[in-house]
Amino acid sequence: MEGQADIAEEILEETAAPRSQNLPRKKKNRRPKSKRGKNKPTGFEEYYVDAPITVEEHQLERELYHVSRPIIHRVEDALLRFHRNRRIETDRLEVFHKYLTYGGVDVGPNMFAGSDNRDLKEMDSEQILRARARTAISQESSHLAIDFDAVVKGFLTSYFPFYFNPENEAMINLATVTIRSFLSYLLYHDVCPEHKENIHEARKSCDIATKELWKNQQLTANGPGDFNIACSTLFGGLEHEVYAENNEWKNPEDDKIQMTKDIAEKVIRFGLAVAGSDEIASSFHQMDSQGSLEATILEDLDGFEVTGVRLLSERDHEFYLTNAPDLNPVGRLYGRTYYDPDMSKRDLSPDEQEQWAVGDRPVQEFTFFLEESLLKHCYPGMKIIAPIWELSCGFHYFEDITRAYCSIYMSLPNDLMIGWKKPRDLAAKGKNQEAWDEEAE
Repeated sequence: MEGQADIAEEILEETAAPRSQNLPRKKKNRRPKSKRGKNKPTGFEEYYVDAPITVEEHQLERELYHVSRPIIHRVEDALLRFHRNRRIETDRLEVFHKYLTYGGVDVGPNMFAGSDNRDLKEMDSEQILRARARTAISQESSHLAIDFDAVVKGFLTSYFPFYFNPENEAMINLATVTIRSFLSYLLYHDVCPEHKENIHEARKSCDIATKELWKNQQLTANGPGDFNIACSTLFGGLEHEVYAENNEWKNPEDDKIQMTKDIAEKVIRFGLAVAGSDEIASSFHQMDSQGSLEATILEDLDGFEVTGVRLLSERDHEFYLTNAPDLNPVGRLYGRTYYDPDMSKRDLSPDEQEQWAVGDRPVQEFTFFLEESLLKHCYPGMKIIAPIWELSCGFHYFEDITRAYCSIYMSLPNDLMIGWKKPRDLAAKGKNQEAWDEEAE
């Protein structure tokens, strides 16, 4: 027994020895540089707030953002610190810089790029921050009007959707959240107290654009809907012009299925029976039986603004499900004339030009029929740019949707200045050239 105890003690002593004496040390698995910091907060999370600042930092900000300083300098300093305190990834940075450029901020490569890092040792923290800056506001812009809300509306509703063409909701959120975060930074640090209310309105515009931009994209991609295509096929429009029975015109490489006239008639009759008023339905059937239905395209207008949406009741859904399960239920869409400010000028008489200049333009009310799958993307104030046709029985239909604008849509000329460079002073260049020629002689 004693021998067994001795052997046990020897085993315990061996196993108690440090592993470093028995086994080679394992190397730590270090993450590649490209993946380091991926899980760290970026500063754009939903509930992110800036950390409390020290007394020294507060005193510095009081001096930097004092109203006695020109506002362009205060905004410049705020941009420097906003960039420093956020982890702005590539896609987000591209959108943010376009927004700043649209608003009149100069964006370019940082001043410190390509320099030796040893130069940093000769600078204090404030100098380093400015050396790494990529944004600046020229003194020439100091005379321009400042309107944070107008810039947000113009960029998000006019420039952003057509320059970036967001393919998903995440891309839209990336833009609106980034801009809203910067505006919140201005409020939190009291950078522009004289524009506080205007910045609050700009943040509200970001919230509205977040909800409406994706609806616009979905309606544009999936419209104009079966009912409108059916009307175009039977009465007039693009589908009517290219129609061929039994889809004989169809390109074998195109997977689009053309609507036949029989299906088009079924779509219209069920749509009017369920969503149409008694007056419109009876007028349609009477004119159709007499062969007197006529469709006319409305000229001198660009589209319509949505004024209301009427969805179907449960009873209407049951009617479709029982009698036409192969059709998409149709609801009602109301609108009124909309004139796109970005469209080219119209050929108007002098009297008409004066009327239009004061806002006295012809306005017409419209009643459309649209599938509920598309109606859920529509909202009051939405602007839809599309050809509109009027049917003699009392309702309207529209064709291919060119564009869809938000309820807060604003068109600004700011995008015309993106990429603009001040022309060189040729006169000064000529004087310098003369001086160089004289020295050479």
